Amino acid sequence: MAPEHSISDVPNELPVLPLREFVVFPYMVLPLFLFREESIAAVEDALAGDRLILLAAQRDPEIEDPTPDDLHRVGTVAMVMRILRLPDGRVKALVQGLSKAEIQSFVENEPARWARVKALPEPYEQDWTVENEALMRAVRVRVEELLPFKNLPPEVLTITANVDDPGRLADLVASNLRLRLSDAQEILETLDPVERLAKVDGLLSRELEVTTMQAEIQSQVKDEMSRNQREVFLREQMRAIQAELGEGDQRGDEILEYHAKIEDAGMSEDAFGEAMRQLRRLERMHPDGPEAQV
Repeated sequence: MAPEHSISDVPNELPVLPLREFVVFPYMVLPLFLFREESIAAVEDALAGDRLILLAAQRDPEIEDPTPDDLHRVGTVAMVMRILRLPDGRVKALVQGLSKAEIQSFVENEPARWARVKALPEPYEQDWTVENEALMRAVRVRVEELLPFKNLPPEVLTITANVDDPGRLADLVASNLRLRLSDAQEILETLDPVERLAKVDGLLSRELEVTTMQAEIQSQVKDEMSRNQREVFLREQMRAIQAELGEGDQRGDEILEYHAKIEDAGMSEDAFGEAMRQLRRLERMHPDGPEAQV
């Protein structure tokens, strides 16, 4: 069940939980595994009050003990739904994002860090336009195209099909894309819903181009490997037949040597093809045949 909090319920001060490797968006529900003393203390402070906490991403995920300057100023107010203390000392917290907020200043407090925050309400819903509807449809189509490449859960399509708000659609898609930290933070900080969705559409387009090219490269490599394997198999068969017939394999070794030199020459695709054709022609030649006459 969704927590019954609205943006008007966000207090002026909240405990802050630094996130090392990702950005949490409103409406997201996810588990967090906490081991830093400050992070555990922030969750405990939230539980002792109204269960609200500010999730703020670190600028550099490698920093073990972030200072206020190491945190992005725009984060997500979340509700701590429940926690589980693990035997190894870590704490597993289940949180749900509610709304965006901006850190105004930090409050002296230990061991948890607290901050004065300002809620960032979503702009009022805009009237329906052809452009907005076209953008939303384009995003849904791109998500469907990316589904097999990014291992996205199939239910994402059902959810996106039933979301009619551009801002919420943008947050939903961004939260499932496993974006780079900088890209995700930029989406979070973009308050205008249509502008935010347009940025998500651009990221989807980029992901499609990259994944499509990656698939093509993998296919080409696989085809090249298959071709080389077939040629090796056929050469081995030829040598086995020659040995069975009692023929010398001096000429075969010479052919293999030429083949290796062609492979290592780094030729263009056209030059490689022509060299291989000439080599196969040489393999078919016989000392007494017409092609061998001078």
